[in-house]
Amino acid sequence: MRPVDEKLLELTAVFVQERLKDRLSANMYFHNLEHTMLVVEGVKLIGSNSGISEDDQMVLTLSAFMHDLGYTEKYGGHEEASADIATAFLMENGYNPEGIEMVGGCIMATRFSQRPINELQCIICDADFYHFALDSYQQYAARLKKEWALNLNLVFTDEEWTKLNLEMLCSHEYFTPFAKQVLQEGKMRNIARLEALIN
Repeated sequence: MRPVDEKLLELTAVFVQERLKDRLSANMYFHNLEHTMLVVEGVKLIGSNSGISEDDQMVLTLSAFMHDLGYTEKYGGHEEASADIATAFLMENGYNPEGIEMVGGCIMATRFSQRPINELQCIICDADFYHFALDSYQQYAARLKKEWALNLNLVFTDEEWTKLNLEMLCSHEYFTPFAKQVLQEGKMRNIARLEALIN
């Protein structure tokens, strides 16, 4: 990686950490720095297994770092706010216009329900649901349940939540070949665990 890119990634990491620490509501139990870093890890893993260029990996890593910064402004429609924050930050730090546009596109692609239109958008969408494949999935789900109750006033019984999660995992599809092959296996294990809870 070019030194200029390494420098920008360092600046981005600091910017993201400080903004989330200073401006993110304490009620954000799921969409927080830990989730952000998990998505960064996800784009690196999926990107390195997808044969993309260094420049494309740079776009993805920047996008992953900043994809949820909009939550510091608002809950609904946070993706647009995230893209705006990312654009302003990257312009200020001299990133190339084409790259900035690609970062904005990647961030907007994470909006639910996901409709990525190119390979990089597919990778970040899969990374955003990387936790579906992890053994710690139910801990993440429990945090989201708490976050929704506090921020959206959406309250579920444990049984309702388990059924909702099962529906979500069963209807969700990964986009990239790596995720379809590797992450899907972990997701299937989590589906089996949810089914066991219901039965």
